[in-house]
Amino acid sequence: MRGKLVDKGRPSFCPIDIVYSQPADTGTGRNQGTQMALLLDFLKKCQNPIRLEDLVLQTGVAALETDIVFLEKFEAAEGVQKNPINGTYSFKRVYHARTPEELLKEIHLRGRDGGGLSVKHLKEGFPDVNSHIAELEKQGRVLVIRTDKDEPKQVFWNEITPEQGGKPVDDEFRSLWDSLKNPVEADLLKALEKEGLQATASEAVPAKPANKKKDKKSKAGNRNVKIQNTHITNIDLRKDFSADKKFGQS
Repeated sequence: MRGKLVDKGRPSFCPIDIVYSQPADTGTGRNQGTQMALLLDFLKKCQNPIRLEDLVLQTGVAALETDIVFLEKFEAAEGVQKNPINGTYSFKRVYHARTPEELLKEIHLRGRDGGGLSVKHLKEGFPDVNSHIAELEKQGRVLVIRTDKDEPKQVFWNEITPEQGGKPVDDEFRSLWDSLKNPVEADLLKALEKEGLQATASEAVPAKPANKKKDKKSKAGNRNVKIQNTHITNIDLRKDFSADKKFGQS
């Protein structure tokens, strides 16, 4: 059963979709790593600060109230911040864009310095940002760097928009560019030599000094100790001679 848990009288509740579980199965998992991941994911999607008891109620992770060590780990997790005044929790985001308009403004602001935005960090406060990035890319307003799996990795402001005469790169040029491969180093050196050029000499890596074998000193063996006081060989040294008046008299 799915629904939205909203309590207008308790503003720290997060009005996001959650899955109600059966009493015998909370759905949070018993592994603390799984529970921690669930809490962080929930906190990222929560737009407003939330109290501890409300966080437990909405996620089902009771360990926050019963396990002090687990609570300390949660508070020390990257991105989690606690308000020292009212004790509410929130996730510290790198970017604060939550709408398409805020997203475009953030990209434009970063674009002034030639920088781009990490899509991974954008998702922390804007989970469905990929679809909006795709729309902006289609409009020619942003440039996107993608991963090998064709997922957006970074997004940049397009300084030359279609209105300013900017045009997408021709497909034929893209194909030619992708077909180029870096030459093998040996072939590259031969090509440079053929043209009368030389490769830039790289700094020689200093060779590591050879490990000198330390001379192993022979350990002194057990020496046979020769007893010199042979004149007391027949005397029992355990005996108390203090009471013997004749001891030592000639």
